[in-house]
Amino acid sequence: MRRWLAIACVGLVALACTDGENDLERTETASTDAARGTGAPDTTGPTEPWDPPEHRITIVDGQWVDRTTDEVFVPRGVNMVRFHDGRDSTFVTHVFDREQMSEDFAALAERGYNTVRLFLDGCDTGEGCLTISREVPGLNPEYLDVVAEVLELADEHGLVLLLTANDLPDGGGYAERSDRGNSEHFPGYRNTAFLTEAGHREMVTYWGDLLQGLVERQAPLDAVFAWSILNEHWLFAEQPPLSLDSGEVTTATGTYDVSDPDQKRAMVTDATRAMIRDVSDEIRRHDPDGLVTMGFFAPKFPNETMIGGDWYVDTAPLVEDSALDFFDFHSYPGTDITIEAKAENFGMDESTPVLMGEVGPFIDQYPDIERAALAVQRHIADSCAVGFDGWLYWAYERLPMSDATWGFTDDGGRVLDALAPVNQPDPCTATLADPNLVLGRPASASAALPENPPALAVDGDISTSWVSGAHAPQRIEIDLDEPSTIATIRLRVDQHPPGDTVHLIETRDRSGTWSEVHRFEGDTEFFDVLEATFTPPLTDVDGVRITTESSPSWVAWADVEVRSP
Repeated sequence: MRRWLAIACVGLVALACTDGENDLERTETASTDAARGTGAPDTTGPTEPWDPPEHRITIVDGQWVDRTTDEVFVPRGVNMVRFHDGRDSTFVTHVFDREQMSEDFAALAERGYNTVRLFLDGCDTGEGCLTISREVPGLNPEYLDVVAEVLELADEHGLVLLLTANDLPDGGGYAERSDRGNSEHFPGYRNTAFLTEAGHREMVTYWGDLLQGLVERQAPLDAVFAWSILNEHWLFAEQPPLSLDSGEVTTATGTYDVSDPDQKRAMVTDATRAMIRDVSDEIRRHDPDGLVTMGFFAPKFPNETMIGGDWYVDTAPLVEDSALDFFDFHSYPGTDITIEAKAENFGMDESTPVLMGEVGPFIDQYPDIERAALAVQRHIADSCAVGFDGWLYWAYERLPMSDATWGFTDDGGRVLDALAPVNQPDPCTATLADPNLVLGRPASASAALPENPPALAVDGDISTSWVSGAHAPQRIEIDLDEPSTIATIRLRVDQHPPGDTVHLIETRDRSGTWSEVHRFEGDTEFFDVLEATFTPPLTDVDGVRITTESSPSWVAWADVEVRSP
């Protein structure tokens, strides 16, 4: 979840609230104007009564089922984000390219993919965006025309869309009215929108306006896989009311003593459940058999993790009881906890299907696309055992961010083809071969902590490490299965604190003779990648040894990779 989506948070945090009263009365005329976007051309479709078509995907006995085939439906697809002028412009009226969208949908469908996740508010305010401005109420009707058109394209190609929102729109009056719930306990933006009555009211209004606009256009809602209330639900842990440790706070669902950790947790759980219930009811009022979900990254407990920074997430109580039809839990390979630990933090059970709505290998962690494709295949396969039932890759194109993942279309569609259902029918079985010659090979070390043996440096998981528990000099030695040819040795640094290091790389031939082949010297820090490429490749190698001669920290490696040409 560390991507462009966080950028959208900045503008809304700065919204000023000059009216602290909770005056939420709105006339019927104002509500209608908001749905059509007063001040913009009225391009809504037919207004005669119309019942949305039955959705193609439903849930039966805890499984997604395709009504057209009566078979279990396994969502496999991608998040599609169209960056233009620094933001997602998928539906922006003057940027939308119908022909390109159709070509991309066709490319996915011909490879067996069936689901695409799109962001309704990637461009939430401005020319051609979801809302026209803060002054013009409601949604931009021309933008809704494009959303309806994309649904038609998906229908034509046999795809279904997961349509999600990041937040309340900055414009159209929604965020401004939500911030009428601001107070000393609610500073604005997400903590107000998701915990207060004013915020809940605007969440309902926004989703009602959106659905009403699509119904007026007689959009093919049967092409909607599900409506996602939020891309990722989280709160600011370092802002009130979560930052408070004394006193009482009144939310949309009651008054809570925040000095009591149980009451503070219940404060969030109760308000989140209420928001989900109210928004889901509004969605179903317009689209009776539409599925409703919401996205989350992993909470920080019971297994500690750095995922999400200082944002607060709590999903286990919602899994136990909420109005969501299924859950969208996001997970990326290479994080600091395993997929099993994430499943425990999510509180996953078998009561509802679970989608992994975002999964992808970060380029800074997997600089080689072949290893990246293998990592995401294995992560998906491993997730089957803990209860995931569908997967959407992040993202179709590489996004212009410092922490981007590999795009589906990178390197001629390497990952696109690797995960394609026509090439990998069973997502729970990885099909790619690992090019790493030392994967799972016997490893020994000069020293090791009991919980961090040398085998963790060659397990293919960069979230685990061999840790010597001692300062330099220390070494790790790996036996190859047979004499091999080596083109590259790549090391993933696990070092705290950063500083100057010296690492000696040696290889062993069949006679048992060790020879120095490379030396790394310089400033290194946690998760750096050190790579030595050999031209010509080294031959007749049956062992590799890495000796750290100096380092400011205990000697440790998160990953050792040795590759043939």
